[in-house]
Amino acid sequence: MRRLTPALCAALSLLAPLAIAQSAAAQSTLTVSAGQAARITLSAPARDVVVGDPTVADVSLINDRTLVILGKKVGATSVLAFDARGQALADRQVVVSDVPAGGVIVQRGAATSAYACGATCSPLSPAEDAPPVK
Repeated sequence: MRRLTPALCAALSLLAPLAIAQSAAAQSTLTVSAGQAARITLSAPARDVVVGDPTVADVSLINDRTLVILGKKVGATSVLAFDARGQALADRQVVVSDVPAGGVIVQRGAATSAYACGATCSPLSPAEDAPPVK
């Protein structure tokens, strides 16, 4: 029995980094703007893909290892992908925002303005008090 204990401890110590990596992957969050898309690359071919709330985000399987997430409306949902043996390949929290990538929200008292930013920032909705920001 004493030989089994060290062997068991050695085996568990080899599996611990894998469990930690899977736990970290399960807790990762993907933020995408409504009307925009983001890509998830999987480590193995996927057989099944599940979206928690398809009104918030949609998923397209581009090939067996590439998912494209499309933000549909503001909210949060989850996306899961499984291989042929039922093992989880992805477990991602998806947050869909109404601010585009590179965008900024400015709060002035009770007024809120959203800007899309590149070389300069321009208001997303025309407003008299929201001139382009350079």
